[in-house]
Amino acid sequence: MLKLPGNLSAEKFLAYHWQKKPLFMPSAFEKVRPSVTRNELAWLATFEDVESRIVYTERGQRGTRYRVETGPFDEEFLQRLPLRDWTLLVHDVEKHLPAMRKLFDLVPFIPDWRIDDLMISFAAPGGGVGPHRDNYDVFLCQGIGIREWTQTTAHVDVDESASEDLMLVEPFAGDHHVCVEGDVLYLPPGVAHWGTAKRACMTYSIGMRAPQYYFDPDLAVSEARPGYISPEARERAGQQGAELGRAVTELKEWLRPDPPDEALVEQLLEKPFLALKLHGMSRLAFDDECVYLNGRDHGLAGNERDAMFDLCTHRRLNSATSVACSPTLLRWLIDSGAFEIPGAT
Repeated sequence: MLKLPGNLSAEKFLAYHWQKKPLFMPSAFEKVRPSVTRNELAWLATFEDVESRIVYTERGQRGTRYRVETGPFDEEFLQRLPLRDWTLLVHDVEKHLPAMRKLFDLVPFIPDWRIDDLMISFAAPGGGVGPHRDNYDVFLCQGIGIREWTQTTAHVDVDESASEDLMLVEPFAGDHHVCVEGDVLYLPPGVAHWGTAKRACMTYSIGMRAPQYYFDPDLAVSEARPGYISPEARERAGQQGAELGRAVTELKEWLRPDPPDEALVEQLLEKPFLALKLHGMSRLAFDDECVYLNGRDHGLAGNERDAMFDLCTHRRLNSATSVACSPTLLRWLIDSGAFEIPGAT
């Protein structure tokens, strides 16, 4: 878990900062573990099913502009990048490298179904994506290198001239924080911010997810159980409460696991005990009525909720959990691409 500054507890963080105001957390963790290198991040950016982009910072007499190129990128192209003024960003890293999900343990006081993805960026000196606002909460965790962040809660106008590709705001003074390895900056939705690499650096961004109708500034630590969408969360969603689980588990189309062959499913279901890993791409959650997987839902019996809690906790179906699930639920999970299937192509 992050080391919160001063005497700030997780409960106080949620009460005073979550979805309310930014917080700079110096030396919030000792070292990023696990981590990726610049070369490993570049390798990910060469694959078609990996969302990646490069943002170039182009400085001139008429001001600074930002230009975007989207991946996948050729390896030789990446090797020829200039020495400064660019940033490589790779999204959904934990879905392609499941071991990276471990970094979500830095924020155990946030329900895991609220976490959208781990985006990792490598910035050459002078690189950044310009001043902008995000519509989601984010924890910006600094790895190697040094990045200067400027942020403000004041209103900042949109700057349409700064980029043809990005929705940016006008440059602003704001509050400055220099981040070195181990520092973290939390930003709630709508706060204008602006990061610039002072030295080549790596930033691990834990970004949150919620549909437009959902806000949880009253979030409690007790709601942070693996995979569990609490009754309080459904109540916040109001008339869309039943839709919440489907919305927060929806996957980008190119990340959706392929369903296994029907014959293979039958072979699996014939086994008395199943032991399968949850697919790296799978988004799984549940509430007191349903289980939600990759934007779909299935009803839950009372004794199956504990099985879903275990599955969400360990992201692995063990023999005891498989026995606790009805054959109908197991078939639905397998058919929906929940698991890595041995022998599947």
